[in-house]
Amino acid sequence: MRLSPGDKVEEVKGDPIKLKRGEQEPFAGGKAGYRVIRNHDDWNTAWPIGKVPDMPENAVDPKRHMLVFATADSRKVTGLKIKRALETAEFIYVYVTEQKLGENCLQRRQERAYDAVTATRIDKPVKFFITTEPGESCGPPPVASVECRVGGQEKWAPSISAQPGDAVECALTATSRGKFELIDRHLSIGELPAGSSSKFKFKQGSERGTFEVDVYGKYNIKAEAKDEGGRQASGSATVDVKPPKTKDVLVQLVWSGFDIKDVADSFPRVNLRVQEPGARGQRCSADIPVPGLCEVKTRGSYTYMTIPAGARQLPISVQYLEERAEKGPGPCVHVWYDGARTAETCDHGKREAEEIWRAGVLDTSTGKLL
Repeated sequence: MRLSPGDKVEEVKGDPIKLKRGEQEPFAGGKAGYRVIRNHDDWNTAWPIGKVPDMPENAVDPKRHMLVFATADSRKVTGLKIKRALETAEFIYVYVTEQKLGENCLQRRQERAYDAVTATRIDKPVKFFITTEPGESCGPPPVASVECRVGGQEKWAPSISAQPGDAVECALTATSRGKFELIDRHLSIGELPAGSSSKFKFKQGSERGTFEVDVYGKYNIKAEAKDEGGRQASGSATVDVKPPKTKDVLVQLVWSGFDIKDVADSFPRVNLRVQEPGARGQRCSADIPVPGLCEVKTRGSYTYMTIPAGARQLPISVQYLEERAEKGPGPCVHVWYDGARTAETCDHGKREAEEIWRAGVLDTSTGKLL
C-alpha cells in the first residue's frame, strides 16, 4: 500500500522481525516492485528477462531465510530503505520509506534505488506500506547572461551593432542561486552569418573573449554555465552587422565549405576583381586600385569592395593565386545593394593557380549578377 503525503501509517500490533542488511551490490538492477523472496522461482521473477543473476547463496539460504527486496518504480526516487517489519498471527507487515527527488534537482541516478534485507524465513502473506519523503530542495537553478561591446567603446549591451573589421568583446556573467557551486562557464558563437569564419579569442578563461566581425549578418553569442548539481543556465546576445543603405554596390568575397575549426589564413589565396567592359576596360582589385571603378579593403582571407553608384554592367571575377582542391574552403561572392543582399554565388570546383573564376556580370543599378 502506497501512502499519500500526510496519510498516517496503519498501526499494527505485532512482533518485530529482526532484519539484517548485508552487501547491497548483488541486488542492483532488479525489476521495480516490493517483494519477499523465499525460493529460486521468487528470485527469478524479481529480475528482467535475460538478466537474472545468481542468487547470492552466502547471503540468502532459502531453507532458513527470506529476502525482503524493494526496487523503486522511478528514477526520481533518490533513496529507498526498508525500515522495519512486524509479524502478526496472519501477516507480515513491511514498512518502506522512499525519498523523492528534491525541488529543482536533476535526475542523477543511472539505476533505480533499491534495498534488500534478510530475516528468518516466515511463510505468511506480506503487506508493504510505502511512505514518501520529499528530498531536500536544490534551490533555484543558476542564471547566465552575456553582454558585448565594440572594442574601445564603454557601453556593454545584450544587443549591439557593428561593422566588418570591428573587434567585438563579449563577457559572461553567471550566478549560482542554489546549494551547488558553479563548475563551468563558457562563451561561444552559437550562430554565424553565411560565409563567416569568426571565432572567439580568449586571453584568460572562457568567460570573456573577442572576435573580429568578417561579414554582414547577425552573430548570435551564447553564454552557458553549469553547477555541481548538473543544472545548466544559458543566455544570449546578438551582434547585428548591417550594410549601409546606399546605391553604391558592396561586393564581399567570403568563404564556404570549411570547418569552423579551420583557420581562415589557411584558405587559398585569391584576388577579387571587377573590370570595365571592352578590350581596353580597366580592371580594379586590391593590388590594382582604379579610382571611380572600385575601392578595396582586405582583412585576412576576406575582401570588401565598394563600386560607386551608377548604371553599368561590370564583370566580376576571382583569380586564384594558388591551387584549390576539389573539397575544402571555396570563395563566394556576396553582393549588397541599398541595404539588402542581392546576389550570392560560390565556386566549388578544383582550380589551378592563376585560373580565373568568372562569378558573373554585375548590374550596378540593381546589385544583381547577370
